[in-house]
Amino acid sequence: HINSPVHGNLLLKLGDGQEIRTNSMIMSYNSPVIDKLTTNLFQSSIELDDFTKPAVDCFVEALYSGEVDKLEKDNFEEVNKMAHVFDVSWLTKRCLKFYKAEVLKFENNSYEEMLFACEIASRA
Repeated sequence: HINSPVHGNLLLKLGDGQEIRTNSMIMSYNSPVIDKLTTNLFQSSIELDDFTKPAVDCFVEALYSGEVDKLEKDNFEEVNKMAHVFDVSWLTKRCLKFYKAEVLKFENNSYEEMLFACEIASRA
């Protein structure tokens, strides 16, 4: 379970001071980067200063469940960035699928929708 005091041996430290306890085995199974950090470098915490709690929650829940139920336009960029930083290949593919299906879906053909999609593409 996320935030389990018993199995939560990997602490994710957010920039606002919040912390999320995760299981290093589950996180490492999905991420070779986290595996190296915990296995080779013996790290028990990871600083995630650049990411918001909703995005980190989405990322962690995705790694625990294999689903991206909480992925939204508001947190997409951060989750996608974490997926790339931590080399979670299946999640980067899901983020691309989400981008194509949701971000590029111009419901109103508005300037704001198109600008949002272009801004995300320019930072990818």
